[in-house]
Amino acid sequence: MLQSILVTSIFLYFLPFCVSTAISVYKNGMSAVHWTKGVRQSGLTNIAMSVTHILIAPAVFLLNDAFRQLYEALHIPHVPVAFWNGFPLAALIVFAIILHDFADYWCHRLLHTKGFWSIHAVHHSDTDMNHTTSLRIHVLESVMMSATYTLFLSWIGLPPVGAAGLALFFGMYNRFVHIDADIHFGPLIKVIATPRFHQWHHAEEEAAHNTNFANIFAFWDVMFGTYRVPGPCKVPLGFEGTPRHNYFKLMLWPGIELMNWSRNHLPKPTISAAPKQSG
Repeated sequence: MLQSILVTSIFLYFLPFCVSTAISVYKNGMSAVHWTKGVRQSGLTNIAMSVTHILIAPAVFLLNDAFRQLYEALHIPHVPVAFWNGFPLAALIVFAIILHDFADYWCHRLLHTKGFWSIHAVHHSDTDMNHTTSLRIHVLESVMMSATYTLFLSWIGLPPVGAAGLALFFGMYNRFVHIDADIHFGPLIKVIATPRFHQWHHAEEEAAHNTNFANIFAFWDVMFGTYRVPGPCKVPLGFEGTPRHNYFKLMLWPGIELMNWSRNHLPKPTISAAPKQSG
């Protein structure tokens, strides 16, 4: 079972890479595979960081059943797997995508708050954004998102084939929105997230901060007042102050930021002078 899960995880890793590369070539020509030095450094860093995703992904499938059993033991209300019997697979996956994208929107907003930003800033550090940027996720964020994903899957009782379909779709679409091309869907621009929509999320300008959190459905941002797409994104991308393409510094970044915060905000210990001895 573990072997089949690992094979599935690797498949879910490589297929989005191939599809995103094909779309990039279609939009930008062969220049899409003739990477500049910055994009090469970005790609190598992002792929190196993605190794943790392949190692963590099987845990989502393995813990799925464990959480369901825990719900049963603790009598926590949840959707039983049998509930989905008879549902068309496509309808099941579409329903799960909508629910998960809603949860993903709020999880993404949480990552932009003070307590979690130093972890998520690693993803925003890429100034040469391309489809591999979707892989630039710190291991702490990967664990956090995987835990959210596992809780979600186990609670709605999604069958394994539905979970795999959901993971594949999210992986492919997340790659798509990071493609370095001005792609949008015209009148559907406020409904479906696109590379243009997501480029504004990564824009290095104050007005773009805390906007465009949705992964798939832009209407979540419209609904909750965080939508902003003023046109094609031609401003610099990234987040100033973070290590650019240094793998080791990026992995250490949240810890460094925590130490800096502690140094600036926590009271410094005072050493009282020893009392003078009389006589």
